[in-house]
Amino acid sequence: MSAAQDLQDFEQTQLDTHWLYRQGDLVLGPLTGHQLVEKLYTGAISGETEVSSSGPSGFRRLKELDAFKLHVSKAAVKQKVEAEARALQARRTRQRLIAAGVAVVVLGALGFGAWQISRYAAVYMPDERVTIEVDPPIITTAKRSVTEELFEYPGEAKRAPTVTKPSESTEATDTEPTTEKPSEKLVERTPDRSADRFSKPEKVAANMNLPKLGKAPRPTGKVITDADGMSTEVNYDQASINRVVKTKQSSLFHCFKEEAERRPGFTAKVPLEFTIGNDGRVAQLWVDHPQLKKGPMYDCLLGELKKWPFKSYTGERATVNLSFTIGSKG
Repeated sequence: MSAAQDLQDFEQTQLDTHWLYRQGDLVLGPLTGHQLVEKLYTGAISGETEVSSSGPSGFRRLKELDAFKLHVSKAAVKQKVEAEARALQARRTRQRLIAAGVAVVVLGALGFGAWQISRYAAVYMPDERVTIEVDPPIITTAKRSVTEELFEYPGEAKRAPTVTKPSESTEATDTEPTTEKPSEKLVERTPDRSADRFSKPEKVAANMNLPKLGKAPRPTGKVITDADGMSTEVNYDQASINRVVKTKQSSLFHCFKEEAERRPGFTAKVPLEFTIGNDGRVAQLWVDHPQLKKGPMYDCLLGELKKWPFKSYTGERATVNLSFTIGSKG
């Protein structure tokens, strides 16, 4: 009993003693034994830390001193448990971050898929509130018009060719009216018949740069002659244009549906006319409706038409006439 009591007293004496401790090349302290124990449990020092109670000399490792052995063991166990807890917490945090990332990706994919489905439905699936009927397309050669336009606007009154008639005073005289004779290499006259002398306009050759001698080169593709006698080269494929129009015309539906949302109860017949450039892309668009010639619906239609992949070709441009009948139930 006295030996145990002596050991306990010795350990208590060591705990009450002031100690110096070494960290690297530094000697710190003094601290009481109780303060060293606190640093053990916080991890500031370990059992390998050297301490001395007798000055700069006589340093020993803390785990070799009887008064600190038990505390060194307890502190090591405590630090091990805390390290394992920190590792477990780090793993759980990592797992939560991964799960959150996966959830964000899945939700993003679902949102994108829902947006694509809604967009597809808006363009290709029928809307019970809006009915759209399409007339068969009519494909013609682009008309010649003033220099500012490629051809006349659909429905616009055509200007009849002007023919200059001789004055009555000239017809009343017996003498021949003095007129300037056209160039023979550009004009081909009909036989001189008094009954229809001025009934038909003179035909002008299609190519004004033809050489004087020899035959004119034969144009490639299909050649047609208009009312003025001008020959034009037509190389576009109507069947191919019809296929593209039939396949892509439903892409215009959402433009009409959006217009129906802007105009409750919207019903109208909307004729369209557009030209296909030689590069196979829609070049111009006309909407033959007094309220829809310009605006959001026009911009939407033109944007969609420019995406249609027609074949490139040479010669005269093609004009496509389409007519949509829109009916709204709401």
